[in-house]
Amino acid sequence: MNKYLLAIDGSENSSRATNYLLNLAQITGLDITVIHVVNSRKEIYNYSPLMDIQDIKNVITKQGHQLLNECAAVFEEKELKVTKVIVEGDPGFEIAEYAKRNDISHIVLGTRGLSDLKGLIMGSVSHQVIYFAQCPITLVK
Repeated sequence: MNKYLLAIDGSENSSRATNYLLNLAQITGLDITVIHVVNSRKEIYNYSPLMDIQDIKNVITKQGHQLLNECAAVFEEKELKVTKVIVEGDPGFEIAEYAKRNDISHIVLGTRGLSDLKGLIMGSVSHQVIYFAQCPITLVK
């Protein structure tokens, strides 16, 4: 069975990638894992400097789990089994590493996520996944 990894971040293109994979999964049998990467070092600047770092990590991890649950529900409504994974770190690298460590045969993700400004300066998550991944990738616009 083909093992597909769907990377999500809550963006519109992430939703389109979800729908793309949902349509594909209904046609062929796929082993689907949904991954969300939290980057607390980046997110820390979006919160009050008076807030404890661990509290910030807890908040963004909780938000990540909520995103995963919402995405998984789309597949579960169609009676498709999905595995949910949340990891910490740099999204592009972590997505590719997870795929490599777990023998993923294909990665699906949106072309533009929530951090457009960073993408212009340092390269987008999708570019990083293309660089680091060792399996085929489908980018959904």
